Amino acid sequence: MRCETAFRLILSECLEEVATNHEAVSNGDPAALHQTRIALTRLKAAVAFYGPMVADTEWKRLKSELKWLSAHLGATRDLDVAIDNSKGLPEELMLRTARADAFEALKEALQSDRYWQWFDGMWDWVGSGPWTTRQDRRAAQRRAVPVSVFHARRLARWHGKLCQKSRGLQGMGKNKRHRVASKRLRYAIEFSEGGLPPDEYASWRTVLKHLRKGQQLLGELNDDEVRRELFESADALAQRARQRKAKHQRMHARKRKGRLLRRAAAIYRKISD
Repeated sequence: MRCETAFRLILSECLEEVATNHEAVSNGDPAALHQTRIALTRLKAAVAFYGPMVADTEWKRLKSELKWLSAHLGATRDLDVAIDNSKGLPEELMLRTARADAFEALKEALQSDRYWQWFDGMWDWVGSGPWTTRQDRRAAQRRAVPVSVFHARRLARWHGKLCQKSRGLQGMGKNKRHRVASKRLRYAIEFSEGGLPPDEYASWRTVLKHLRKGQQLLGELNDDEVRRELFESADALAQRARQRKAKHQRMHARKRKGRLLRRAAAIYRKISD
C-alpha cells in the first residue's frame, strides 16, 4: 500500500469517529466526548507521522482550528475525570458546577459554523488538499513510498526520540513529563499493524504493550495534578464570587443605612420645628 492511501484511510477513520459521536457529545455524554478526543489525538498523530508528505499551508489553518476545538473538549474532559476521582468529596459539587459551564461552551462550539467549516475542511483536505497535488518529484515520491518502508524508518526515529526524552523521568517537571506521556508513538505503532511484515511488527507489539502501561501510570499522575489544579481554580472562582456577593451586601447595607438616616433626620427636623 502507498503512504498516500494509508494516510487517507487513517484520517477518514478518525473523522468518521468524530462524526459518529457528535450528537452524543452535544448531549453531554462523557464516554462519547472521550472517544472524540481519542479520535482527534490519533488524527494529529497521523498528520505528524506523515508530516513530510502532508505538511502544507491548509493544514496549518486546520490545525489552528483543531487547537480551538481541542481546548473546549479538553476542558470538559478534564472535569469529567476530576469528578470521577472526587466522588463523595466536598469538591465534587464545585467541580460539577464548573463542568456545566465548560460543557455549555463546548456545546456552543460544536453547533457553530466555525466547527462545521473546520470539519468539512478536514474532509476536503484529506481528499484533495494541496499536499495531494504537489507535482515536484520529491513530493510525488513521498506519496508513493510503500507503507512498509516508510513506517519502519519513521517508527525507528520516533522510538529513538522517546528513549531520549524519557531519561531522568523521575526528576522531570510536568511539561517534560507530558511530552514523554504523549501517545504519538503508541498510535503510530497501531497504524503500522498490517503495514509491516508480521515478524517485524512483533517487536513493535512489545514496545506498544510497555507504552500502554507507562502511559496509564503517567496518565493517573496527570489526572491527580489536573484535579488539584481544577479544584484550586474552581475554589478561587467561588471565593471571588463570595467576595463580590459580600461587597454587594456591604454596598446595599450602606445605601440602606443612608436612606434610613435621611428619613429619620427629616422626621426629627419636623419635631424641632
